[in-house]
Order: sequence, then structure tokens, then C-alpha cells
Amino acid sequence: MFSGVVGQDRAIDALRRAAARPSHAYLLVGPPGSGIEEAARSFAALLVGAGDERAQGLVARGLHPDVVEFEPAAQSYSVKDDVRERILPEAARAPVEADRKVLLLFEAEKLRGAKNEAANAMLKTLEEPPPRTVVVLVTAAPDDLLPTIQSRCQLVAFEPVSDDTLRDVLVREGIDESRALLAAGLSGGQLARARALAGPLGELRAAFASVPARVDGTGARAIALAEEVDAAVEAAAAAVASRHAEELAEFDAEMERHGYSDRDAQRLRRRIDERHKRELRRARIDLLLEG
Repeated sequence: MFSGVVGQDRAIDALRRAAARPSHAYLLVGPPGSGIEEAARSFAALLVGAGDERAQGLVARGLHPDVVEFEPAAQSYSVKDDVRERILPEAARAPVEADRKVLLLFEAEKLRGAKNEAANAMLKTLEEPPPRTVVVLVTAAPDDLLPTIQSRCQLVAFEPVSDDTLRDVLVREGIDESRALLAAGLSGGQLARARALAGPLGELRAAFASVPARVDGTGARAIALAEEVDAAVEAAAAAVASRHAEELAEFDAEMERHGYSDRDAQRLRRRIDERHKRELRRARIDLLLEG
């Protein structure tokens, strides 16, 4: 576990120690792309499947029935739709396979919506969770969380990954050093973005960057360039959709192989479908922002 997390030795050590004697709630704080998301999943894998390679693989792919990921469906977590109808019932539901259940709440700062209703609705679960449930909040903006939320969690801090560390990782993965250095410098301390900039995202940036020099003032050229850029974005997004299709095929095979009931399989599949929709939407936004 934690093999995809670089430059975060102190945080990883803290999570490994915590997994041996887990508390009821944790607050992971750090910038996006620092490895914090991967570390949260690795921590969850230790909690539900220490020594179980199959369970750890399921968590890594977002397929384990006892590790449930949440993100806000809108600008903030809704007290009704997100907290009361999704998060709290899942926290109370018994584990399916493991001895405990883990809830991962990404963008946890968005619990602080209108009048802090969503955050307040979470307080009792954080203070007195079901005995076999661990809640892990992940945020880049801890100051946006209520102090009462923070005080109920064990804090684990992550730092931005240095350019030198990112460059070294990319070079070990076969990227030319000059290209690796450029990608690391543009990545904002994010390993996933550095990898993308050294690969397919770099090609997309080049497509965007070439547009100004090719504009000739005619409407026809403007339309053609817009279509070209749109096609580049769609091609990059298609790779995400293809990965999602592979995950669903793996999930269906896993459910059949281990004899899950249709009801449980459908519930878990809906959960994955929701995550895929969020990931694809976020990927499209990120791709456009690269331009």
C-alpha cells in the first residue's frame, strides 16, 4: 500500500501506525495531487484488508463494498441529499465483507454550506460513530471546517511534493529528464498532473497553445480550430470513459465470482456509476482548464 504516494513519508508513517489501532475519525489535510487521495484509499485498504491482497486491490480500484467514497454532488454537501440520505445510512450499515466499514469524504471543507447544516448533521456520527465504522475526511482547506469537526478527528498533514521528487519519479518511469523537469515545474506539486503533462496532457496543451498562431481572422478558421480543440478534449476524456468501462466489467465479474445478491450488487454498482459520472465531469473541466 501507499506505493503511489511519494514525498509523504511522515504522513504515511502516521497512517500505518493509526491502522494498527484505529480511532473513529481522521482528518487528512493537504493540497490536491499531493498524494492525499491515494493515501486515504491506502489507509482504508489497511483498515479493511490488512494482509489481504484481493481486498486491497478492490479498494484501490474503488470496488470494495466496505469502503465508500463521497464527494459533494453540487457546490457543497447537502444536509438532506448527501448527509442524511447517503452518508449517515452508509455509516450505520453493517460491513459486507470486512470487520469494519470506512467512509472517505473528499472535499470535506464543503460540509460547510448554508448555515453549516451538513457539518452539524455529521457531528454526532463523528463523535459517536457506529462501533465498526471509521470516517476519514480529506480536505485542502481545513480552516473552512467547523472547529467542532476538526476537534473530533485525528489530524494527518500532507505537503506539496517538491519538483525534484516529481522529476525523479518521472525519470524512473522512463520520461526524458528535460521533459520530466518541465512537467514537474508545471504540475503544482501534483504527481498525477506531472505524469499527465509528460504524456497525453502535454499533447493537449500543445493543441491549445498552437491556436493563437493559426488564427487568420476568418470565421471558418475559428470554427475549424474550435472543433480541433474540442476533438482533442473528447479524445482525452474518452480514455477516462474507457477506464470506467473496464472497472465496471471487473466489478460485475467480482460480484458474480463471490456470489453477491442482486440487491447488493445493484446498490454497489449505482455507487460506482455515481463516482464515474463525477470523475468524467471533473476530467472534462480539468482538460478545458489546461487550455
